[in-house]
Amino acid sequence: MSFSWHTKGAAQDPKSKVGLNKKNESARTRMEVCKALQHIIEGGRTIDWIRAEKSPWIATPLHRELIYGATRHYLSLQRSVTELLKKPMRDKDRDLFHLLIVGAYQLKYTGIASYAVINESVNASIVLGKPWAKGLINAVLRQLQRAAEAVQKDQQQDEYSALASATADHPAWLREKLEAQYPAQWQGLVIANSQRAPMTLRINTTKVEPGFYKAKLREDDIVFNETSMAETVILDIPQNAETLPSWSDGEAAVQDLSAQLAADTLMSLLPPHIAGPSILDACAAPGGKLFHLHERLSARFKTHQLFALDNKKKRLDETKIIGSRLGHSDDPRLTMLCADATVEGCCGDLHFDSILLDAPCSGSGTIRRNPDIRLLMQADHLAAHQDLQLQLLHNLWRRLKEGGTLLYSTCSIFAEENDQVIEKFINTQSDAKSVVLDMKYGSATSLGWQLLPLEKSTDGFYYAGLSKVKRI
Repeated sequence: MSFSWHTKGAAQDPKSKVGLNKKNESARTRMEVCKALQHIIEGGRTIDWIRAEKSPWIATPLHRELIYGATRHYLSLQRSVTELLKKPMRDKDRDLFHLLIVGAYQLKYTGIASYAVINESVNASIVLGKPWAKGLINAVLRQLQRAAEAVQKDQQQDEYSALASATADHPAWLREKLEAQYPAQWQGLVIANSQRAPMTLRINTTKVEPGFYKAKLREDDIVFNETSMAETVILDIPQNAETLPSWSDGEAAVQDLSAQLAADTLMSLLPPHIAGPSILDACAAPGGKLFHLHERLSARFKTHQLFALDNKKKRLDETKIIGSRLGHSDDPRLTMLCADATVEGCCGDLHFDSILLDAPCSGSGTIRRNPDIRLLMQADHLAAHQDLQLQLLHNLWRRLKEGGTLLYSTCSIFAEENDQVIEKFINTQSDAKSVVLDMKYGSATSLGWQLLPLEKSTDGFYYAGLSKVKRI
């Protein structure tokens, strides 16, 4: 691919061709990131949707850095860019607005040289088919460059400045809800939401002893911190999972520490003296908790039956692929079912000793990992999620054996999806009794256990245990 602003002689020079190709590639990356941002901001799509449906737009480390970074700081960058525009962009030129957002992110938050950011952004406007905008892109980014350099020279960047910056990247309703539910912690929460999430590994204990895998990490000079769980480590520096030792052999999986607590907690709630438990993971895809639980069950019981339920065949197919790498998908003790967990006949005639319900929710505890949530989530979504969560609880409760236990979890930090759900369920289900939890991270709530992203090693997560007692 060549552009008309290069001379014919330069285009024929092999060295120039190399430079041109790199320039084209960089410009195209920015163009694709702009399109991804438009789908997120204007189309209501998630980053996960981009990954599934538009994978070339998030294919490289640079794509991911720009998409995640620009989304994480979109609200404050939007204000900065808008203030410098004499008039709003036309609808058909919103791609240029997002190009300015991407450039502004790089100028403020990355170590890339300012001249390179500006030149590559100008080139991207040409790839977008709008060479007339070169002057506009150059002028706005140069003003943003001066502002960014002034901030960097200011030595008064204290905790207040960090809070102000992080608060600017939260919609008002979200900040107000955090302040209302966490009056002593909301400031730390908004700062945590604007940080990058840690990369946590779960060592597959059916494949390798944790100590052996940690030795492999050390041999590859991969620095990590150990946790209270032998099979869990947190990398100092995140890296491509495929580059980890024995990744293709299934010796490790990427899973947040908060989510890893599900397997141990459910195991602790299993009815005593049970020999071969039958367990349902009711919202199983993409399989992190499912396969961890399978590994735990395999270590404790000679036999067990673990059923994975999800209402999307495509998600179950993807779960099977992940399970195949880990060596689990062909295990006869593991069965996958495609059905809607809100429908009475979702599990046929099956009944279970224990059920894991990782319920759909706002994801408010994972904003630092999924920055698009703060742009897409609305206040009224919490009530809609609560209705679905109660539906799931009531329907699945029919499938739980008397004396059995259900572990309810969300990756939310809001009471509407957590304690309030459990309270409403217990008040309408006479054979449901709350079980006291005591976990290694987080703290107790009225009816469950809450983890927060204030702890650098954990996402925000909620757990509640329920026991099915004999009806009075």
